[in-house]
Amino acid sequence: MEDTPPPSTYHLPSNGRFDVRGKHLSEARHWSAPEVFGPRAHFSTSPPPASLVVRDVKRRDEGVYRCRVDFRNTQTTSFRYNLTVVVPPEKPVVVDRWGRVINATTLGPHEEGDDVLLTCRVLGGRPEPSVRWLVNGVLVDEEYEHNTGDVIENRLLWPAIRRADYAAVFTCQAANSHLVPPKEVSLVLDMFLRPLTVEIKKPSELGEGGVLTSERRYEVACESAGSRPPAQITWHKGKRQLKRITANERPFILSYMNDQERSQANIGQGVDFMLSRSSIPHNAYDDDK
Repeated sequence: MEDTPPPSTYHLPSNGRFDVRGKHLSEARHWSAPEVFGPRAHFSTSPPPASLVVRDVKRRDEGVYRCRVDFRNTQTTSFRYNLTVVVPPEKPVVVDRWGRVINATTLGPHEEGDDVLLTCRVLGGRPEPSVRWLVNGVLVDEEYEHNTGDVIENRLLWPAIRRADYAAVFTCQAANSHLVPPKEVSLVLDMFLRPLTVEIKKPSELGEGGVLTSERRYEVACESAGSRPPAQITWHKGKRQLKRITANERPFILSYMNDQERSQANIGQGVDFMLSRSSIPHNAYDDDK
């Protein structure tokens, strides 16, 4: 329109008007239908190109818009624009196998070998959102289905979890447009881990032939690694648990001796320890020397 006289009026889809008859553009009269846009819309001519600016777009604003430009000495020109409004979905909600909503940021704790079953639910969104699962940022499941109403679900089964799955990040994403980031929720997998190693370390002060010498004090260390939560270690002689011990976090050291323990009756008796995790029933390990 650079070679034509400035327009007299811009007509917006019967909902607004920008009138410059007998005025400079900066002095033009603006009008916006209160029942449609009201103060949310205005017509901008600077910087070019001229445009209709709508703030706080609503779903009802969707439709075909016609811009009609009336010139003083030139034929009227019209332009049509189709406005599509994207309504983002709500933030995903994750439920467990029993249908309970997981509100925490951690998942579990679970035992090694457990199956993890998660359902991601997403409400609303226009157009319909896609719902997918990622594990540690890698896409693993993008099959979703409709539930009742506007609810879309994606069920993820992560079978027989292993030690390597500890602290894995499970993320559910819902997206229906590249214009805005996807809505998402992430859960970090917490696990009970069995010990990787359990061992009694023989005292370094053993006598000739690797035997203990009477009337001497020995320290015997129990070492365990890889357990989560940290293992609880108890020492036993026969069926009797030893109480008076010195316990260090790493390694766990037995330093136990009194007159009874030095008696001849104890010659040849073995000492063993039991390693357990109090948070997990029926998980105990033992070693004896």
